Amino acid sequence: MRLKFISDETLKDLRTNFHAYKKFYYSWDKEWFSEYFSTEGRVFESNIEFDMPKFNFEEDYSLSDKENVKIVYEALKELTPSQATQEKLWAGLAHLQFNEYTFYRLKVDLFRKNDRRIDSFLFFRHGTKRSLFVNGISRLWWIGYMTYDEDNRENPYWLTDFFCENDFSARSTIFFSSNFTSNRNITKGILRALIKIKNHGVLIKRDHFVEANKYLNVVGAAMILDMLNTAEVEEMVGKHLCKIFKLENIFSRKKELVI
Repeated sequence: MRLKFISDETLKDLRTNFHAYKKFYYSWDKEWFSEYFSTEGRVFESNIEFDMPKFNFEEDYSLSDKENVKIVYEALKELTPSQATQEKLWAGLAHLQFNEYTFYRLKVDLFRKNDRRIDSFLFFRHGTKRSLFVNGISRLWWIGYMTYDEDNRENPYWLTDFFCENDFSARSTIFFSSNFTSNRNITKGILRALIKIKNHGVLIKRDHFVEANKYLNVVGAAMILDMLNTAEVEEMVGKHLCKIFKLENIFSRKKELVI
């Protein structure tokens, strides 16, 4: 099938008039949505072919979120990062082809009439970069994209499994809030360092992610981080975290990096 998206005018209408339409969301009124989107000019079909993903609908979101990251990224792997920043794409999928997943993931919020979460799940309300990791559909693709490791042929989602194993939503917004985490080499280097520390018996918490970000923000003022490869980032971040959290230094190279 082909990927569908909504028009700019439709996106604007849904965003602007959310509070007028929210009663239809609360009851997930399929008849109203069907009629709304059947109006000419509201929905367009792209040239992007994809296989409709089979979502994981486990009651425990901590289990399903991790699997759905892989499922969505696999289904839409051909998207370019530029295409994947388009709000009308993700809002369209949330209302149209992925609406079953939207209802499943928002079921509790719809019941509680949690307008703020419903709104941010469907639309970009926090600036583009942050919204990509808050929006309920786009964050699945983007976390898959940022953590997919094509160098690990046995399990290219090993970093994804680690990142999504705990506190998925909070980790997403905290970790990807910095500009340098838009670089996949840097992201993978940080995650590899954290996994190595975890494998030595350390419970990885929010503080480890925050400290890694803080460190690279400081280092970024003195060097061009984008010139580093994944292994160099892994060592730099790993050594820093071992020092800050008073852990045994398990990161060493024959040739020291000069900063």
